[in-house]
Amino acid sequence: MEANSKPATSIRTYAGVYAVLGLITLIEILLADSQGGMSRQVLTPAFLMFSLAKASLVAAFFMHLRNDSKFYTAVFLLPAVLLLIFALLATVR
Repeated sequence: MEANSKPATSIRTYAGVYAVLGLITLIEILLADSQGGMSRQVLTPAFLMFSLAKASLVAAFFMHLRNDSKFYTAVFLLPAVLLLIFALLATVR
């Protein structure tokens, strides 16, 4: 390994992912506080989609699945996507 080799993912990338995670969390907090105008049938799928987006970012960057085999990414994402689909179907009445 070279002494001056760059890491695979830079600090700027991690800081950007952290900022996006914080922004999504802020949107979730604002939606939860101002739920007077939105029904539960709209909020539940929105929160589930935000949660899936945050989990995907964490898995891709902080668990380093982005650089791993596509098989491992599919093994991680398939249950999450199926859970989201079933949860959305459960909220539809």
